[in-house]
Amino acid sequence: MRLDHLRYFIEAARSGSISAAARNVRLAQPAFSAHIRMLEQELGLPLLERSTKGVTLTEAGARLYEGALSLFRHVDQVREETVNASASLTGEVRVVLAASAAPLLAGQLYWAVRQAHPQIKLVILDLLRVESDTLVTSRQVDFGLLPNVSTLVGAASEPVLAQDLYLVGRNRPEGAGEVIDFAALQSVPLVMGGRKNQLRIELEHTAARIGHRLNVVVEQDSLSVFRSIALSGAAYTVVPYSAFAMEIEAGLLVASRIVNPGIERTLSFVWHEFSELSLSARAVKDVFRGLVQTVVERNQMRGRLLLPG
Repeated sequence: MRLDHLRYFIEAARSGSISAAARNVRLAQPAFSAHIRMLEQELGLPLLERSTKGVTLTEAGARLYEGALSLFRHVDQVREETVNASASLTGEVRVVLAASAAPLLAGQLYWAVRQAHPQIKLVILDLLRVESDTLVTSRQVDFGLLPNVSTLVGAASEPVLAQDLYLVGRNRPEGAGEVIDFAALQSVPLVMGGRKNQLRIELEHTAARIGHRLNVVVEQDSLSVFRSIALSGAAYTVVPYSAFAMEIEAGLLVASRIVNPGIERTLSFVWHEFSELSLSARAVKDVFRGLVQTVVERNQMRGRLLLPG
């Protein structure tokens, strides 16, 4: 396969339109379409579904799209390694953060990397775990900081922090203090992810083991929506402290650590199992490791550090 064909294919998939993709790469539309047709003929498979509304990926096209993104990430890494061998660290490093960690860490990570390695372009993504998994294993990002990745196929990982879970709302429920028994959650109106959300699954399994049920009154799949609902009315959510650390410390929300049983989630650095991180990515990861240690020492992230001393 020719690299230029793959680049044009990626642009078509991103743009959702052959005409828009052709404009983006400054190529006449007939010539652009010919490149896509040659790629499909070489593979013997349709890669794009064409309609009056534009183009969408076929099943084969979706597989090629992920593989092509991974390939070009590797090409960029080879280029960066060559340049960085004799100069200061440069290039783009893409990192994905757990949604619960991003509000606290994203800004601090950006400025810490900019100070330590000003020529590195850092791109930070904040996505739900299911999407983050795909980004890591397809090498669309260099590495991530994600929860509970021990079963993630195709990824290597390094445990970073075991986080306790907290019940968070505008006011503490009656009888709750700095801690709250897990059993008390059955009488608290909860805002949580849908039934496929991994954290909700874990909590419901724990509730079932002790003979209780969670009182989920609102289902959403966005941490910012959780925050808005908890700030606006009599509802609570269950998150690591770091998810709402700024609101808690500002007095807008209060948090009670869940005990009896306590629930821990492990945050880990995770990257593609069979790909070495570039020099620039390793440098960003080192900065990130130091940042996590700092915010834990400041009590902004609560839990047990798992990083080697």
